[in-house]
Amino acid sequence: MKNVAEFKAELDSFQGIWQGGFYQGDPADPVFGPWGITSFIGVSHAIYLACIKPHVNENTTVLEIGCGRGAWTKLLLGAREIFCLDALPPEYNRFFEYVGRHEHVHYVTVSDFSLKEVPLDAIDFVFSYDALCHVSFAGISEYAKNLFPRMRPGAHGFWMVADYQKYNRFVADQDRCNVLRSLLPRQKYPLLSGLLNLFLRRLNRWNARRYRLFFLDEGEDDQARPGRWYNAGLRRTCELLETSGFTIVQEDMGFDYRSPLIHFCK
Repeated sequence: MKNVAEFKAELDSFQGIWQGGFYQGDPADPVFGPWGITSFIGVSHAIYLACIKPHVNENTTVLEIGCGRGAWTKLLLGAREIFCLDALPPEYNRFFEYVGRHEHVHYVTVSDFSLKEVPLDAIDFVFSYDALCHVSFAGISEYAKNLFPRMRPGAHGFWMVADYQKYNRFVADQDRCNVLRSLLPRQKYPLLSGLLNLFLRRLNRWNARRYRLFFLDEGEDDQARPGRWYNAGLRRTCELLETSGFTIVQEDMGFDYRSPLIHFCK
């Protein structure tokens, strides 16, 4: 155990260093990283670390809405029981080929939004990502209404929905979101910085074409079309969840530059 003099010496060792205050960069900058190009993790992995890992364990009963092939389901396998819902059958999604066969995983091909296959007062954790964005607000409303009696008190949920305003901001601000911007010289070499900026802008335009990033019409109709997004909207969906009896913990977790990820609980 250190004595008083040793503690004082430890604190005195900071004198004369980091003049002006220790500062590596602005944490609010989405492409700032304290260790340069080795600082970054993917959006999906960040969502796993913050939204799934703290809430799912061997005592958790999980409901996943829109499981697809099961990319997120694999991260939920440590739960006690998992109900995976999707509009397409598992053979079409090749779900079991990817996830494997597990007795505690129940795959349900749904024909409506009733959640009738899910037991009442049974769910501890609800997760849906890149699924409800393809569901109309009327369908999301049915899910919210039917979800409440199936969640236990204290259960947590995370829903990603489409919000055209946020998506359009993302499309308009590709330069700010490009992780390669972290390579730009901040102060020295202004000519090199300008050339790199020009290169990144051209790269962003190519990326926008590759991923078909274009502005969405906020007044778009509500008609069903294969694979379309529906503009549920962040505020409208939060109000829906509150009206259905849920408490909003965080309106938008902020990990996804394109779409809100809502954290709510019962």
